[in-house]
Amino acid sequence: MSERLPCQTPGCTGSILPATALKTGGICMPCQQRKLAEERQAYIEQNRKEVNRYAGIHDPVEILTMMHSPRKPDPLIKEVPYPRTAQELYHGLTEEERGRMESYAVHLLEEEDIDQAETVLVSLLCFTDTRLGPGLEMLLHTGNYSPAILFKDADAQVRDRLIAQVESDPVNRNLLLLALAWIGDEEVVRLFAAWRQSPPEWASALYIAPEMYAREAGWELDAGGGKKQLYHPECYPFLVSREDTLEAPGAPAAVQMLQAGTHACPWCGGALTVLFDYDLKHPQVRFMELPGKRLRIAACMHCNCYGTVYMKADLEGGYAWSEYNVVPGYLPDNTGGALAFNTWHVMQLSEQPAGTYESAYWVLEAPASQIGGHPAWIQDADYPACPCCAQTMTFAAQADMGQVAEDEGIYYAFLCRECLITAVNYQQT
Repeated sequence: MSERLPCQTPGCTGSILPATALKTGGICMPCQQRKLAEERQAYIEQNRKEVNRYAGIHDPVEILTMMHSPRKPDPLIKEVPYPRTAQELYHGLTEEERGRMESYAVHLLEEEDIDQAETVLVSLLCFTDTRLGPGLEMLLHTGNYSPAILFKDADAQVRDRLIAQVESDPVNRNLLLLALAWIGDEEVVRLFAAWRQSPPEWASALYIAPEMYAREAGWELDAGGGKKQLYHPECYPFLVSREDTLEAPGAPAAVQMLQAGTHACPWCGGALTVLFDYDLKHPQVRFMELPGKRLRIAACMHCNCYGTVYMKADLEGGYAWSEYNVVPGYLPDNTGGALAFNTWHVMQLSEQPAGTYESAYWVLEAPASQIGGHPAWIQDADYPACPCCAQTMTFAAQADMGQVAEDEGIYYAFLCRECLITAVNYQQT
């Protein structure tokens, strides 16, 4: 066996065969690979060029189609990002431009680029509240029923087609029920109520009762078979404060977000956090229709990751741990220490309303911190029942931790206004 030679790289304790030394100049293979990688990186840095593919282009539809077109990464090209987000561009589209974007989505469906087509269509629906026409017809033609939110407010012809199909298509029945829930018109409500009263034969094969699919679209049947909305259509987003200081500028906002609480969590001993602090006298939250001065919705940001936490609230700003809380089956110790509020972005409630469904489809990854509007469910819809009266609680607000601290997950806040019980739960990927 040939005698091994020491690697010539200073500080390296590796040894190599003489044949390897001839190939690498006397250094071991790990050092050789590291050297080649460093040379490659140096070459890239010396030769990388900035490319602005949006230069000279002013048509928002053309810009959006470019944004939606996947590009193969090139290490020698540094893409100059467009100064506005796709969400902002969608907000500014005219009716004619929205039609062009829907036609582009139809083209993508014809080319079997389903993922990009769905992104375009969902963006149109969530960011512009467009009622889809040709795009929806093409989805039906190609047998695509997901994401179900695309069927929101679809016309009677589409609705009746789905109603007929749900009876005979067990493969797609789950998706068809979700689509019907998003249509949610009087006929769908009547049908869901009839199914609750007399479940169809195929209902036994479902994981939940047919009428429970309505929750995915933000509503449920009330005791009389009518439609009960589980969120407020009014929606105001939280934005990262430009000053990003602990003292947000200007007059106090209608709702403050993420403040240190004054109570400790009985389960883990950590400090409770006031997720949302409402000034109920402020005109911006008049849609809540709550008397009193102040509503604080608090949570334990550790324990809430493992189960729903309830609080008793009053309308003077007080809150207290609820006797209805039940320790989750799995609850690890809180070893994270005190929350680093000073490292989080300061969130400021916008005075400009957002669309009800602006963040309803979480996959779009739009900033989701907001009061009102439809929740941005990461997993299945999870509206808690009030532990006092057993009624489904109304969604009030959500805190997107990716927006707050470049973290993950969303905290969702709910209120039972009759019992003055708040609830907070959490979802993440």
